[in-house]
Amino acid sequence: MTALAVEDTPGARGAGKSLRRRLALFALLAAPGAFVAIMGLVPAGLLIQLSFAHRVEGGLWSPGFELTQYAQVASPLLMRVMAFSLTLALCTAAIVVSIAFPAAYFISRMRRRGQVAWLIYLLSTLSLSEVLIVFSFQVLLSTSGSLAKTLTALGLLAEGQSLYPNFAAVLACLVYLVLPYVILFFYPAVSRIDEEIEQAAATMGASRFHTFMTVVLPMMRGTILAGVLLVVIFTVGSYLTPLVLGKPQTWTVAIHISNAAMQAANLPLAAAEAVAVVVVMIALLILSRWLTRNEAAA
Repeated sequence: MTALAVEDTPGARGAGKSLRRRLALFALLAAPGAFVAIMGLVPAGLLIQLSFAHRVEGGLWSPGFELTQYAQVASPLLMRVMAFSLTLALCTAAIVVSIAFPAAYFISRMRRRGQVAWLIYLLSTLSLSEVLIVFSFQVLLSTSGSLAKTLTALGLLAEGQSLYPNFAAVLACLVYLVLPYVILFFYPAVSRIDEEIEQAAATMGASRFHTFMTVVLPMMRGTILAGVLLVVIFTVGSYLTPLVLGKPQTWTVAIHISNAAMQAANLPLAAAEAVAVVVVMIALLILSRWLTRNEAAA
């Protein structure tokens, strides 16, 4: 009787419900979690295995453990390509975040109808494929494009000269591609900022711009850093944009990986280069996490 009474107590019933909830949550997430793990770990394992494989002429490879491909990865050429890819990604991140964060902030301060209209517009831009956008930029920046014709008529561009291929064309297209995503990324965070904080700054004589620069931006440093990292990860491996709008000197590491696999028929080298890119991205994630923790501790 005593044991039955103990099991029937409110605490025991609560513990039983908590256990059932945990089991139900585990059962609900088990299949998606296993799918994500398999789809992430299995290709990563195959990629690492291929990067150490022995290259066979003709685009084939045989199992092995060689560091030959990683020695080529450390070559000055690929280091320059990786440095350029990171530079392009950081430039894109600087421009995108400097536009996206103020845009998201001011959208969040509009009336509800205005916010909904802007969000619908931003979401609708995401329906355009990257291929369509890149080739639209190609037409716009070509000698027969409206922008080049206008600049030529104003005497700002030589007759028959196009606005691509160059670094500026690649950068402009990447900014256009990434900007809607980053605005939508910032919007929920800035929407949660308590407006009473800004009102308190206003009562102390601060202008709206001064409040934004000295109150809002410091509060959102972690979110801004996450946005920068998001853009860098999104653009460091860009392929189509630099291929179509850039020169060989402005090609990113993704194009070199493709060339190693398709033109040079060296799959182990392409795999080693891909592993190197993943390692760099993981290092950036660790750095971002470390900076965020230090900021929170401060």
